[in-house]
Amino acid sequence: MISTLLIANRGEIAARIARTCADLGIDYVTVSVEEDRDLTYHAGAKATVRLPAGGHLDAAALVRAATETGCDAVHPGYGFLSENAAFARAVRAAGLVFVGPASGTIETMADKASARQVMAEAGVPVLPGTKEASDDLDTLVRAAADIGYPLIVKPAGGGGGKGMSVLHAADGLRESLASATRTATAAFADGRLHLERYVEHARHIEVQVFGDESGSVVHLFDRDCSLQRRHQKVIEEAPAPRIPEELRERMFDAAVRGARALHYTGAGTFEFLLVGAEFFFIEMNTRLQVEHTVTEEITGLDLVEWQLRVAAGEPLPATQAQIGYTGAAVQVRMYAEDPFRSFLPCPGPLEVTRWPQVRVDRAFTRKLDVTGGFDPMIAKLVATGGTRAQALAAARQACADLRWHGISTNLGFVAQVLAAPIVAAAEHDTAYLDRIDPVAEFGDPDRLSALAVAATLTAPDRSTPWSAGAPVGDRTWLDPAEHDLGTLDLTVDGRPFTVRVSGYDGEAVLVRTDTDGPSVSGIRTGDTVTVGAVTSTVRRAGEGWVSQVAGVTRDVRYAEYRSLGTTSADPEIRSPMPGTLVRLHVESGAEVEKGQLLGVVEAMKMEHELTATHTGIVTVTALEGAVVTTAQSIFLIEDRSTAR
Repeated sequence: MISTLLIANRGEIAARIARTCADLGIDYVTVSVEEDRDLTYHAGAKATVRLPAGGHLDAAALVRAATETGCDAVHPGYGFLSENAAFARAVRAAGLVFVGPASGTIETMADKASARQVMAEAGVPVLPGTKEASDDLDTLVRAAADIGYPLIVKPAGGGGGKGMSVLHAADGLRESLASATRTATAAFADGRLHLERYVEHARHIEVQVFGDESGSVVHLFDRDCSLQRRHQKVIEEAPAPRIPEELRERMFDAAVRGARALHYTGAGTFEFLLVGAEFFFIEMNTRLQVEHTVTEEITGLDLVEWQLRVAAGEPLPATQAQIGYTGAAVQVRMYAEDPFRSFLPCPGPLEVTRWPQVRVDRAFTRKLDVTGGFDPMIAKLVATGGTRAQALAAARQACADLRWHGISTNLGFVAQVLAAPIVAAAEHDTAYLDRIDPVAEFGDPDRLSALAVAATLTAPDRSTPWSAGAPVGDRTWLDPAEHDLGTLDLTVDGRPFTVRVSGYDGEAVLVRTDTDGPSVSGIRTGDTVTVGAVTSTVRRAGEGWVSQVAGVTRDVRYAEYRSLGTTSADPEIRSPMPGTLVRLHVESGAEVEKGQLLGVVEAMKMEHELTATHTGIVTVTALEGAVVTTAQSIFLIEDRSTAR
């Protein structure tokens, strides 16, 4: 068995691997960059090796860390260099065990074109695509014309949805390819791309396989990963629902047949697109998946233990006939993002005050400073049930039970998705989340925050509209109007709202915004405020309040009286998030049109385009490559008549 293992990764997967090492009595060594120094898994490590910034992609530094600390094996986790054949080769060249398949297998399957060819020869259904990966834009543009549209762009060096995009026409092709190359290089140190015909209205079904050095291969059933946004998985479940058993067995057979064709060893996942009664091979991940948790929950098996045993040369711990499953499991990825603001990344401080009573894979106990340099996933909530319906309900309850202060997350949005009838019926496809407008579908948290704060400020004494919550010596916030007790002007992250206080109904205050119809009731119980059927928390913070509703955080303040009907565009284009200005598309003095692309800000391996809000002459106020903060002005657009 392995004696000492280097965990060449970070975050919750490093903590997950460390947990199995502790169970098996294996010493382990961790690696750390500045942002990782306080994560929990370092506490039980034999040693922790400090890496420079970007060190998780430095193969030489990782191999050196393993050899200098006496490790005899390296576990790559997922992401970073986990599917990098050169890294696996370097680990083995140093006399160490690489926890994963042969370097040649990684190389074959990392190249999407060669992977498709090998699978086709093994009798696995495939889609048309490029014959080899490339980072040459001219080559890729010609290939796109041959394949036809719609097509999907995939990084050759890794998975996880990073750098992937779907194009329905040639418009914007070159810029989309350039963006995907930058993202792939940052995430996988490999900017090559693969193009493939895109199948619409499909489900994403994957099959977990394991192989050992004797040639034995088994499957550990399937998972449904169709609930994804921009090809980044959000909710996964096992087993995959609503698949006829005959079709399910054909998929299992294809995965096992493909693994045998590769003489595969270790953990691997075959990903398929399912359309009606047909399925097509997408790719094989030659590593442990983020969603391995749901397979563990229904089978009762420790997949990391299986990896370590197979890597040590042991046979598979069980035969196919000995592997079964029971019940259902659902995993929710907790992301640092704001679904109600175009899913913008939300780095910053987070403090969890209550964890739910389900499995939570995480690398911190209570406090975490979420940085913009890594994937936005904070933790994974894994719920189980005797039936799929019970597992979905448990996952939704877990989202509601997790309490925290600080940054916005996607949990409120996810809870609503889990309750959607289309999800309950398992009739969703891979594009379902991309079709949802969270504000239109689930409500506007800005408006709800304004109503919640207004409800906290109204007097418990129904004989008077005045409230002790108003600024000292200032009663102008209550401006008596016809049919209302008063109005209150607030801003929610700078967005103005006028809330009208209509009256009282028992313990509730009746409030509405100018854009509302009938008033809704607001009931305050401590820090909790229920507006209509939606519950939020409201806490005093400096000169204002922090409201948390639907999983997102809003800053609410008193507003000075102003004209709220103005429609003039803000001349400044600001960064919506902290990140790096990776690309400028205009120069100062240029004339721009409304909607024109001005620049691109990148954070958490995601790119956000900044476009002109109106026509005028642009002044660029930041340098390409500069680190920018939230709301920092990057462009100034002035009317032609006033521009200097």
